[in-house]
Amino acid sequence: MRRLETHMPADIRQFFDAYRDAFNRLDGRAVSAFYQVPSMISNSSNEGLFVDAETLIANNEKLCALYRNSGFVRSEYVENASITQGDHFFVADLGWTIHRDNQAPQRFNTTYQLVRRGDAAAAWKIEHVTAYSEKQ
Repeated sequence: MRRLETHMPADIRQFFDAYRDAFNRLDGRAVSAFYQVPSMISNSSNEGLFVDAETLIANNEKLCALYRNSGFVRSEYVENASITQGDHFFVADLGWTIHRDNQAPQRFNTTYQLVRRGDAAAAWKIEHVTAYSEKQ
């Protein structure tokens, strides 16, 4: 049985730090650059299969606009668990906190399946996301 890790490798942490920073700028296009196309985003209220960059960007721009209009200040994450799956796959489970003006923080968990196509120097990309404890 594979054991869950509790410390992400430095390159994965840098990836998620940059991903968080793109959200903190509310830049949907920059957020989308972290995704593989096609990719899938799942949560309890809907699912999204994004087969082209345009629909992925539109989705992330809509999400960033929603955050912007709800008093978004910043997001931060903690690592819950991770699994290294060879050189080309990685699973990360993160606990996110969204801070907004004059509101209690919103906390939820998200699991990410990362993929690296090509050699070990290729960039990591998000292939599948599951937001599994997000309150709508």
